[in-house]
Amino acid sequence: MGRIFKLEKNVKRTEIKLQEGMLIPLSCYIVYVFLNQYSLAILLLLGLYFLIRFKNRNKLGR
Repeated sequence: MGRIFKLEKNVKRTEIKLQEGMLIPLSCYIVYVFLNQYSLAILLLLGLYFLIRFKNRNKLGR
């Protein structure tokens, strides 16, 4: 009986490792596709943000 319960625990661990093994590459691929498609827009928005921040640096806040 003890071997059966150990086998069930090992099967559950194997399923979890398989899910993690599939989830990590899939999520990396999704992030890669997103960045590949929108990297130029993200860089332009960041550049615009820092440009506005730099221009407003010399103005008084109040």
